[in-house]
Amino acid sequence: MRRHWQSLVPALPSDALMAILAFALAYWVRFHVYPKYIPGGEEPSPERYALAAPVVAIALVTVFMFMDVYRMQRGTQFVDEMFSVLKAMAVAAVVVFAMIGLYRDGQFTYSRLTFTYWVLAATILVLVARYVLRRVRARSWRKGAGIDRVVVVGSGAGADLVLQRIRMFPDYGYQVVGVVADNLAAGNAFSGVNVLGKTNDLRQIVDSEKIDLVFVAAPDMSQDEILELMDSCRECDADFRIVPSMLEIMTSRVTGDQLDGIPLLQFRHGLDVDAAKATSKRALDIIVAGLGMIVISPVLLLIALLVKLSSPGPVLIHQERTGLGEGTLVMHKFRTMRADAEAKTGPVWAGTSDPRRTWIGRILRRFSLDELPQLWNVLRGEMSLVGPRPERPVFVEDFKVKLPRYADRHLVRPGLTGWAQVNDLRGQTAVEERLIYDLYYIENWSLAFDLKIILITLFRVFTHKNAY
Repeated sequence: MRRHWQSLVPALPSDALMAILAFALAYWVRFHVYPKYIPGGEEPSPERYALAAPVVAIALVTVFMFMDVYRMQRGTQFVDEMFSVLKAMAVAAVVVFAMIGLYRDGQFTYSRLTFTYWVLAATILVLVARYVLRRVRARSWRKGAGIDRVVVVGSGAGADLVLQRIRMFPDYGYQVVGVVADNLAAGNAFSGVNVLGKTNDLRQIVDSEKIDLVFVAAPDMSQDEILELMDSCRECDADFRIVPSMLEIMTSRVTGDQLDGIPLLQFRHGLDVDAAKATSKRALDIIVAGLGMIVISPVLLLIALLVKLSSPGPVLIHQERTGLGEGTLVMHKFRTMRADAEAKTGPVWAGTSDPRRTWIGRILRRFSLDELPQLWNVLRGEMSLVGPRPERPVFVEDFKVKLPRYADRHLVRPGLTGWAQVNDLRGQTAVEERLIYDLYYIENWSLAFDLKIILITLFRVFTHKNAY
């Protein structure tokens, strides 16, 4: 309830206010900016529209409440909130247009064009206000106000990943108090966090440390043990979240089948799309890559000039990468290192303070501008805008031995950006962690998911912490 009111109190009046401001703006545009299009040539009484404004605002926030737009979900991007608002605005628009269609008062009718302007203005204003509120809330969380105190149960890769995410994104409003694990002694440290005790001590730990949320990242734990932990948290009024194992992520989509009437469950393997979805994804690639290369061509020329002036060598580098079906492709990038960077070491990943980088290379890698020539790979169909990032064959062969499901990344075209990258799993981050995100993308692909990743990429390009 506390978390619900934390999100409802500022957001609801903000949405209502934006709806009223949008209504005033729509009235002004309709009857003052374009007055020559007024039927009959006379401006309608502003009082009628002033009376309608609060009704429209109430309709909007009511729809938002029914569509759960006011539910605060920590650990989500602004893009998720934006999609939620856009869907609710579409429903609100239908409701409002139905209301004005049913309204009758003599010969007077409300202008449908005014309400069309209102839908556009309200959508923009609500999203801007939501973004401002989000930044204010994030700043408050960073200062320690209203944060959720968290305990992580487990000591494996999943627990380490959760702890890394929380440290990497303080804007989510989580504060890690400690770790609970049966195989570690209290007082030791795991992933930089103190171990507080065993799982049997969880209830006492939740009470004494005033824990708000418990993450369980222990895939070996039995169902009975998990249920027992859930009961302990419920009795202590703490929320409970289970971090899925890699197997659960990889089998997140299940379809039904049968054998002579015997019901069967079939786990989906790879990207399951029909012809229409595949065509829409390819069309998005062609349109965005084609227009993008035209629009940013002056930027490409400027970068090419700076690369040429920064150090001797070619402007572009052409690297062999593993693509769809484990075939090879030649990926193009702006050169960010000395021409002889791998002469002595061979293929290696770049480090945080890699001395091989040129002065312009540091800037290009920081903002991922060195990847822009790959729009040509996208246009040629060798890559997609969104997908797992392609790796060099020498690394792929090594990863396939260490990680049995690594080859599944090649069931789809590699991408210019991906779900792992927008979650800042770049640079020298663990391959196992990237694989989890890549497999999740493959199993849960949709065109909306692609659009979400593209939008997050545009937001995140200035805030990536592992871009080097």
